[in-house]
Amino acid sequence: MTAPVIRQFAGTIPDKGQAQTSFDTNVDGWLDWTTLQFAPDLVAFGTWADGIRAALITGNLPSLAGRALDAVRVNAAGNGVEFADVTAAGWALLDDVNVAAQRATLGLGSLESGSDSTLEIGRFGSGDRSSFVDLHAHGAPNANDFSARLIRSPGVNGNLDIHNTGNGGVNINTGSGILSLNGANVGITGSAPIFACRAWVNFNGQGTVAIRASGNVSSITDNGTGDYTVNFATAMQDGGYALSGSVENTVNHPVRAVSSNNQLAGSARISTGLTGATTVVGRFDDCAQVCIMIVR
Repeated sequence: MTAPVIRQFAGTIPDKGQAQTSFDTNVDGWLDWTTLQFAPDLVAFGTWADGIRAALITGNLPSLAGRALDAVRVNAAGNGVEFADVTAAGWALLDDVNVAAQRATLGLGSLESGSDSTLEIGRFGSGDRSSFVDLHAHGAPNANDFSARLIRSPGVNGNLDIHNTGNGGVNINTGSGILSLNGANVGITGSAPIFACRAWVNFNGQGTVAIRASGNVSSITDNGTGDYTVNFATAMQDGGYALSGSVENTVNHPVRAVSSNNQLAGSARISTGLTGATTVVGRFDDCAQVCIMIVR
């Protein structure tokens, strides 16, 4: 194919040069001609580029066999690429559209960090349920056994419990600060251990025995004159606790005392009466106020 002649001469068309229609026709023909001339070269260049690309991929990538759904990454040396195994869970996380969706995929949908860098558990849940925080410091990976657990019981008035497994304790170190319970200063200083009162009771031992106030005491058994059994709501681990008490009689005020005569894990039997009495009948006496405290 011969290229069309494209030219115009100075002057007024059609007096000089080509007519406008002939000029336009020749321009179109010239464009068609150049396309036909370069088309084979363009096709050849595309084929060459595809070959170079395939060679680069083949030369730098490991075999694709058996690597379905794996990811490609730069190797540690930074001089090549390698495959990385990606599980279905990993792809699910990568496919999530935002952080909230990723938390849901990870099972952390109920965790939220607020503007004060707080960690909220259960905020986006619904219903009246317990919340758990488990701390794993021993055992096999992914084991269900936990070393410690923080539990918030259901309901507005649910308890907050701290459980430590094994024989370990729960230590609270305030440094130079003050330890308080319900806003009250405990006032504990020094490093000596503290042993708690495990049960206490204030009861009327005259007539029909009646408990005025108590802690971890379920009932009082009247065994006879000046003879009572204090029954614990929750038993001690054994009978090796310390028992102390005081008594008062509103009728007269001789010196009175309380003594323990049988300490069991679930109860303590006590006697009240007069000190210095010479007979058994004189020693035992029902008292208007009996106060007992158990420390373990």
